[in-house]
Amino acid sequence: MQNSLSRPLPTLGSLTHEWNTARNTSKGWPLFLESVQIDGLRGWSGESVEFRFPVVAIAGENGAGKSTVLKVAAAAYTAEQVSGHTFYPDDFFPNTPWETVEGVTLTYLIRRGNKIDTQTLRKLTSRWRGMPNRFARALHFLEISRTQPVNTQIGYGKAATQANFTAAVTPFNDADRALLSRIMNKPYTSSGMATYQNKQVGVLNVGAGEYSNFHQGAGEDATADLVDLLRTAPDRSLIIIDEVEASLHPRAQRRLMAELFDIAEKRKMQFILSTHSATIMEQLPTEARVYIQTHRGGGRDVLYGVTAKFAMSLMDDVEHPELVLFCEDEYAAILIDALMNHEDPDLSRRIEILPAGAASTVTTLGALAAAGRLPGASLGVLDADQRDQVGCVRLPGSQAPEKEVFDALDDPAWEKVAQRLDVRAGELLQAVDDARQIDNHHAWTRRVAEHLGPRVRTDRVWEAIAAVWAKDSVNPEERATFVNALQRQLAS
Repeated sequence: MQNSLSRPLPTLGSLTHEWNTARNTSKGWPLFLESVQIDGLRGWSGESVEFRFPVVAIAGENGAGKSTVLKVAAAAYTAEQVSGHTFYPDDFFPNTPWETVEGVTLTYLIRRGNKIDTQTLRKLTSRWRGMPNRFARALHFLEISRTQPVNTQIGYGKAATQANFTAAVTPFNDADRALLSRIMNKPYTSSGMATYQNKQVGVLNVGAGEYSNFHQGAGEDATADLVDLLRTAPDRSLIIIDEVEASLHPRAQRRLMAELFDIAEKRKMQFILSTHSATIMEQLPTEARVYIQTHRGGGRDVLYGVTAKFAMSLMDDVEHPELVLFCEDEYAAILIDALMNHEDPDLSRRIEILPAGAASTVTTLGALAAAGRLPGASLGVLDADQRDQVGCVRLPGSQAPEKEVFDALDDPAWEKVAQRLDVRAGELLQAVDDARQIDNHHAWTRRVAEHLGPRVRTDRVWEAIAAVWAKDSVNPEERATFVNALQRQLAS
């Protein structure tokens, strides 16, 4: 058998291509949960969460509503006859001595082929309405309880140590064992699942003897459960996983996400995940990252396309600076820093610059900041080619950052960049001319760095360009106007 650890990790690009070309066809994802809308439940008041990619991760602080979204999604379908489980809203949102669930409406957009249907579940008083009309689909939900070690669960530890206790092990096949081996980076020689009192117990072997969940780490235990679920789930299933990182270290998280991308593409499955992990968020494309932002005074906003750094900063409990600037990417952040350093160097100590995502994300954050719905003082910074928006300022110029800066620098300015990089001016000018032949301006700086050789990093090139542009090439009045806007925000 081929070494299960030797296969290259799958890449996101293949799934992205398949999604962009075949999503609605019979060869693509003819079954897909497009969105959920929640009204009247746990502080939700009609907000929607859209699922824009086959693998989506939802982040947010504890109590933001991530688990509520996952549980609402789990109630979207009734089970197929051959697989899956039918979940009811009362399974997740029961009446208790402390709360009564009523006045709730859950609305789903469900795609089947090229047709999108709207389905609604309502609990206006004592009973849920609309459940008999749900479409059938294989659906599985891995809740956070799976991360609790089996030997800590009442009764299981005692039962497993009884002399007369036996449980047959259903072995994983070679493909499933290889999947578990790749994620955990361990060469399992055998693996499988035993069942006792409806509890799945993983039994593994790496060549030094067999061991069960009673002697596994939580991450290994949870991953074995996931592999067992995927083994039985049919193609086109909806798989929902709460806190997908489940005690895995960052490298294992990356390997897990790569395998989920591969499964989503080959088996046309849909995965909806929740996470507190920057590593998980970093693996996903822009459209697959969702952040639920709660704000002062109650309520929440659903943000799409946020960067992992932005999401983690909002979930971190460190002291925040006097002002946070949200921009699109690291290129814009370096330009902002260069402008401040030339016009008012003291600003850098008082301001944090945070790449947040696409222009639409920055626009949304700017509006939230202007309305006082973010934790601290904030301001959006849009690229110069964007329109003015509430709560935002624009970088100097009129074009995208790379075009603006490369156009503004003349030969003497490029010579100053060459001095900062410690390269010959002629070599740099040739690299710039070569880079500008590429239609995609986002690739210009990387091409310049490649031309100059391995010791010159792309970020170093852009930092040198930004410093010269901010000092010598940008319109001084525009530079002053931009920095004055930041100063006014600090003073307000």
